[in-house]
Amino acid sequence: MANEKMTLDENEAVFTEHFEKLAEAKKYPEKGENNSLAVLVEYMKLTEAYEKLLKTAVRISRMGDKAQKKLLKYKELMDTLRNIE
Repeated sequence: MANEKMTLDENEAVFTEHFEKLAEAKKYPEKGENNSLAVLVEYMKLTEAYEKLLKTAVRISRMGDKAQKKLLKYKELMDTLRNIE
């Protein structure tokens, strides 16, 4: 599975960079790196990628919340218009 290329649909494509970082992190132990500075650098890369992923997830969640609020607003409007007739 380490060499398999993941196929992403259009909704997952926004996370391509994050899947790549994850794949790199999973391969790191295979390098057998014993240098603590190199491990620290790799850890910092991983935490930066995680922070970026978290910000992306929050942004997507906000967009979903806004869309849901709009849909509820339009549903209420449609219900009101139906009751008028």
